[in-house]
Amino acid sequence: MQTIGPDYFFITPQVIPENYLDLLESIKIKKELLLLRCLDNLELNKNLNTFLSIKNKYQAKLILSSRHLDISERFDGIHYNSADLMNLKNLENSQSYLGASCHNKDEINKANQLKLDYVFISPIKKTKSHQKASSLGWKKFKELRSLTKIKTYALGGMRISDLDEAKKYSADGIAGISSFMGQ
Repeated sequence: MQTIGPDYFFITPQVIPENYLDLLESIKIKKELLLLRCLDNLELNKNLNTFLSIKNKYQAKLILSSRHLDISERFDGIHYNSADLMNLKNLENSQSYLGASCHNKDEINKANQLKLDYVFISPIKKTKSHQKASSLGWKKFKELRSLTKIKTYALGGMRISDLDEAKKYSADGIAGISSFMGQ
Protein backbone atom coordinates (compact mmCIF):
# COMPACT_ATOMS: atom_id res chain seq x y z
CA MET A 1 0.00 0.00 0.00
CA GLN A 2 1.06 3.58 -0.61
CA THR A 3 0.88 6.89 1.24
CA ILE A 4 -1.67 9.34 -0.16
CA GLY A 5 -0.69 12.93 0.58
CA PRO A 6 -2.42 15.94 -0.95
CA ASP A 7 -5.45 17.78 0.38
CA TYR A 8 -7.31 17.79 -2.94
CA PHE A 9 -8.26 14.72 -4.96
CA PHE A 10 -9.50 15.60 -8.45
CA ILE A 11 -12.04 13.38 -10.22
CA THR A 12 -12.63 13.67 -13.94
CA PRO A 13 -16.13 14.11 -15.30
CA GLN A 14 -17.44 11.05 -17.17
CA VAL A 15 -17.14 12.89 -20.48
CA ILE A 16 -13.93 14.90 -20.68
CA PRO A 17 -14.30 18.46 -22.03
CA GLU A 18 -11.94 19.38 -24.86
CA ASN A 19 -10.43 22.12 -22.71
CA TYR A 20 -9.91 19.88 -19.65
CA LEU A 21 -6.17 20.50 -19.43
CA ASP A 22 -6.81 24.27 -19.64
CA LEU A 23 -9.44 23.98 -16.90
CA LEU A 24 -6.97 22.19 -14.64
CA GLU A 25 -4.36 24.83 -15.45
CA SER A 26 -6.73 27.53 -14.18
CA ILE A 27 -6.87 25.97 -10.70
CA LYS A 28 -3.96 27.32 -8.70
CA ILE A 29 -3.18 24.23 -6.61
CA LYS A 30 -1.05 21.17 -7.23
CA LYS A 31 -2.80 18.32 -9.00
CA GLU A 32 -1.07 15.29 -7.53
CA LEU A 33 -3.98 12.85 -7.58
CA LEU A 34 -6.46 12.46 -10.41
CA LEU A 35 -9.18 9.82 -10.49
CA LEU A 36 -10.06 8.93 -14.08
CA ARG A 37 -13.77 8.19 -13.99
CA CYS A 38 -14.63 8.15 -17.67
CA LEU A 39 -17.91 6.94 -19.09
CA ASP A 40 -16.23 4.01 -20.85
CA ASN A 41 -12.87 2.81 -22.19
CA LEU A 42 -13.47 4.66 -25.47
CA GLU A 43 -13.71 7.98 -23.60
CA LEU A 44 -10.68 7.05 -21.50
CA ASN A 45 -8.54 6.13 -24.51
CA LYS A 46 -9.68 9.21 -26.46
CA ASN A 47 -8.26 11.38 -23.66
CA LEU A 48 -5.21 9.30 -22.79
CA ASN A 49 -2.74 11.87 -24.17
CA THR A 50 -4.34 14.60 -22.05
CA PHE A 51 -4.08 12.41 -18.97
CA LEU A 52 -0.45 11.56 -19.71
CA SER A 53 0.29 15.29 -20.12
CA ILE A 54 -1.24 15.92 -16.69
CA LYS A 55 0.79 13.04 -15.25
CA ASN A 56 4.04 14.38 -16.65
CA LYS A 57 3.46 18.06 -15.95
CA TYR A 58 2.31 17.63 -12.34
CA GLN A 59 4.00 14.33 -11.50
CA ALA A 60 0.43 13.25 -10.85
CA LYS A 61 -0.73 9.80 -9.87
CA LEU A 62 -3.48 8.63 -12.22
CA ILE A 63 -6.02 6.50 -10.38
CA LEU A 64 -8.39 4.49 -12.54
CA SER A 65 -12.03 3.78 -11.71
CA SER A 66 -12.87 0.13 -11.14
CA ARG A 67 -15.18 0.32 -14.17
CA HIS A 68 -11.95 0.15 -16.24
CA LEU A 69 -10.26 -2.78 -14.49
CA ASP A 70 -9.44 -4.48 -17.77
CA ILE A 71 -6.78 -1.83 -18.49
CA SER A 72 -5.81 -0.88 -14.93
CA GLU A 73 -2.21 -2.15 -15.09
CA ARG A 74 -1.29 0.96 -17.12
CA PHE A 75 -2.12 3.32 -14.25
CA ASP A 76 -0.95 4.16 -10.72
CA GLY A 77 -3.93 2.83 -8.80
CA ILE A 78 -7.53 1.70 -8.69
CA HIS A 79 -10.57 3.34 -7.13
CA TYR A 80 -13.44 0.94 -6.37
CA ASN A 81 -17.02 2.15 -6.44
CA SER A 82 -19.00 0.97 -3.40
CA ALA A 83 -20.58 -2.00 -5.21
CA ASP A 84 -17.19 -3.26 -6.46
CA LEU A 85 -15.71 -2.69 -2.99
CA MET A 86 -18.34 -4.87 -1.32
CA ASN A 87 -17.72 -7.66 -3.87
CA LEU A 88 -13.95 -7.76 -3.28
CA LYS A 89 -12.71 -10.83 -1.45
CA ASN A 90 -9.10 -9.76 -1.12
CA LEU A 91 -6.48 -7.72 -2.85
CA GLU A 92 -3.44 -9.31 -4.38
CA ASN A 93 -0.16 -7.79 -3.19
CA SER A 94 -0.56 -4.67 -5.27
CA GLN A 95 1.87 -1.77 -5.26
CA SER A 96 -0.86 0.53 -6.60
CA TYR A 97 -2.80 3.20 -4.78
CA LEU A 98 -6.07 1.57 -3.76
CA GLY A 99 -9.17 3.40 -2.66
CA ALA A 100 -12.95 3.24 -2.58
CA SER A 101 -16.14 5.23 -2.30
CA CYS A 102 -17.94 4.64 0.99
CA HIS A 103 -21.37 5.74 2.12
CA ASN A 104 -21.98 3.76 5.30
CA LYS A 105 -20.45 1.80 8.16
CA ASP A 106 -20.36 -1.55 6.28
CA GLU A 107 -18.38 -0.04 3.41
CA ILE A 108 -15.93 1.65 5.80
CA ASN A 109 -15.46 -1.69 7.59
CA LYS A 110 -14.77 -3.42 4.26
CA ALA A 111 -12.19 -0.75 3.36
CA ASN A 112 -10.55 -1.30 6.76
CA GLN A 113 -10.51 -5.07 6.22
CA LEU A 114 -8.82 -4.64 2.83
CA LYS A 115 -6.37 -2.04 4.22
CA LEU A 116 -7.02 0.44 1.44
CA ASP A 117 -4.88 3.56 1.06
CA TYR A 118 -7.77 6.03 1.06
CA VAL A 119 -11.56 6.32 1.04
CA PHE A 120 -14.06 8.90 -0.12
CA ILE A 121 -17.01 9.36 2.23
CA SER A 122 -19.99 10.76 0.36
CA PRO A 123 -22.17 12.55 -0.39
CA ILE A 124 -21.56 15.27 2.19
CA LYS A 125 -23.68 17.92 0.43
CA LYS A 126 -26.09 17.90 -2.49
CA THR A 127 -24.38 17.43 -5.83
CA LYS A 128 -25.16 18.18 -9.45
CA SER A 129 -24.40 14.62 -10.50
CA HIS A 130 -26.50 12.83 -7.84
CA GLN A 131 -29.38 15.21 -7.21
CA LYS A 132 -31.73 12.57 -5.79
CA ALA A 133 -29.22 11.15 -3.28
CA SER A 134 -29.64 12.30 0.29
CA SER A 135 -26.57 13.96 1.71
CA LEU A 136 -24.79 12.78 4.86
CA GLY A 137 -23.82 16.17 6.28
CA TRP A 138 -20.74 16.88 8.36
CA LYS A 139 -21.93 15.23 11.58
CA LYS A 140 -22.48 11.85 9.86
CA PHE A 141 -19.21 12.29 7.96
CA LYS A 142 -17.32 12.66 11.26
CA GLU A 143 -19.10 9.61 12.68
CA LEU A 144 -18.09 7.48 9.68
CA ARG A 145 -14.60 9.01 9.66
CA SER A 146 -14.09 7.91 13.26
CA LEU A 147 -14.40 4.26 12.14
CA THR A 148 -11.16 4.27 10.15
CA LYS A 149 -7.55 5.33 10.24
CA ILE A 150 -7.40 5.24 6.45
CA LYS A 151 -6.80 8.58 4.72
CA THR A 152 -10.30 10.01 4.19
CA TYR A 153 -11.61 12.55 1.71
CA ALA A 154 -14.98 14.29 1.89
CA LEU A 155 -16.84 14.08 -1.43
CA GLY A 156 -20.13 15.46 -2.64
CA GLY A 157 -20.76 19.11 -3.31
CA MET A 158 -17.25 20.08 -2.19
CA ARG A 159 -15.64 23.28 -3.30
CA ILE A 160 -11.98 24.14 -2.86
CA SER A 161 -13.05 26.62 -0.18
CA ASP A 162 -14.56 23.75 1.89
CA LEU A 163 -11.16 22.33 2.86
CA ASP A 164 -10.93 24.09 6.24
CA GLU A 165 -14.48 23.03 7.15
CA ALA A 166 -13.74 19.45 6.11
CA LYS A 167 -10.62 19.36 8.28
CA LYS A 168 -12.68 20.55 11.28
CA TYR A 169 -14.64 17.32 10.88
CA SER A 170 -11.47 15.18 10.64
CA ALA A 171 -11.23 14.88 6.86
CA ASP A 172 -7.74 14.54 5.46
CA GLY A 173 -8.85 16.38 2.34
CA ILE A 174 -11.65 16.88 -0.14
CA ALA A 175 -12.45 15.31 -3.49
CA GLY A 176 -14.49 16.74 -6.29
CA ILE A 177 -15.55 16.71 -9.90
CA SER A 178 -17.51 19.62 -11.31
CA SER A 179 -17.31 21.97 -8.32
CA PHE A 180 -13.53 22.16 -8.58
CA MET A 181 -13.80 23.14 -12.21
CA GLY A 182 -15.88 26.26 -11.53
CA GLN A 183 -13.45 27.89 -9.10
